[in-house]
This record gives sequence, C-alpha cells and structure tokens, in this order.
Amino acid sequence: MSQTTSSCELRDALSEPGCPICRLKTSTAKRYLDGLLWESVNDPGVRDRLRRSQGFCHEHGWDLVWPGASLGVAILMRDVLTDVLTAVEGAHFSALPALSLRRVRESLVTCQSSAATADLVHLLTPKARCPACIKVEQMEDIYLNTLVDHLLGEDGLLTPYEASDGLCLPHFRQALSHVRDEAVFEAIVGAQQAIWQRLTDQLSEAIRKSDYRFRDEPAGDESGAWLRGIAALSGARATGRTSV
Repeated sequence: MSQTTSSCELRDALSEPGCPICRLKTSTAKRYLDGLLWESVNDPGVRDRLRRSQGFCHEHGWDLVWPGASLGVAILMRDVLTDVLTAVEGAHFSALPALSLRRVRESLVTCQSSAATADLVHLLTPKARCPACIKVEQMEDIYLNTLVDHLLGEDGLLTPYEASDGLCLPHFRQALSHVRDEAVFEAIVGAQQAIWQRLTDQLSEAIRKSDYRFRDEPAGDESGAWLRGIAALSGARATGRTSV
C-alpha cells in the first residue's frame, strides 16, 4: 500500500468517531479475513500457517462470523482440528516417580505446570501467531508512519486531526515512537492535548449534571463522554461482525 493510499484512508478515518488507527485496524482485519475466505481457503500455504497458529486468536476468530462465511470457516476449522486431534490421539500421561524432586515440588507449588502433561501441552501450544494479527500489526505500522509523515505541509492531516477524536492513548504512544521532527512533535502533542482536554471537560460536565440540582439541564456534548473516556485510554472496542 502506498503512503498516498494510506493517507487518504487516514483522512477518511479521522472524519469518523473514535481513534482512526483503531478503526483502520478493524477494516484491515475485515479485508484480510474476507480475502482469505473467498480466495485462499484451499491454499496449502494458508492451511499450513493456520495449523501452526492453531487457527486465529479470540478476536479474529469471532470476526469470521458473518453471513456467507460458514463453508470457508468449516473447511479451515476442520483442517486445524484434524491436526489437533492427531496430537491428542498420541498423547499419554507421563507420571513422575513417587519420590522424585519434581513431583514433591509440584505438590507444594500448585501453580507450577504439571510435568506429566507437559508433552501434550507443548503440542497444543501454537507455533506461530495469529496470521490476522500479523497482518493488522503490519498495516498499523504503515498507518502510524503515514500519519507522522503527512501531518504537516500542504494538505496535511493536522487540520482533520485537530477536529477528530484523536488517537487513543496506546496509539498516541506508538505514534510518538515514529516522530523524528520537532515540528511534528509539537503539532501532534498540541493537537492531542487539546482533544483530551475537550474530553476531560465533557467528563466534568457529565459529572456535574449527575448532581440532582442540575439533572434537568438538557444533554449536550457530554453525552456518552464516559464511553469515549474508556476508548481514549484503552482503544476502541473490537466491533466484530454481524451475527448469523
């Protein structure tokens, strides 16, 4: 993806509520999973990667739940489960000698992993990361670099950034790690500071209006501020797909 394309996508995301990088991460995952289900279900390389990662992480696994996806998901999940079953079928309980030091230690420290089941635990541990997570993180890095590189200058992203909800704290922290120019640093910090101050004022207003003396005042910009506060500090909630 070119920086021109990612810059246009960032500009569009900045016009929507919430952290633009969180929004673009969600759309990246959707595009990746759509492409996988429609074009790569029978790709041997894709199948091998999914067996190594033992499917997808919790978030991206449930992102597969949408109308029309059932056949592709069934094919992929059967392939991974067949591999998992092979590992389980050959498993055995490796009992430790009654007087072994490891067995005594396990009886005293209950949080210690059992040596008797260690071989199967190893086989059932993913040997690779969720492929959707890898793709999303790659694009996340591209978007953050694009934001920093295109923040200033003619037709830069600073104006839409200032009018937006800004970055969530985790993505602001990541963005700062890409900044090499003092002018960009001053601009992005100043814009984000103003955005967070605006949200803080809205939270204060919501708290004030919770007092019985002011409850009859009409709702204003403070509506939903508590949810925006969570998103600002923790990142946007993963929205997932439409249920079937």
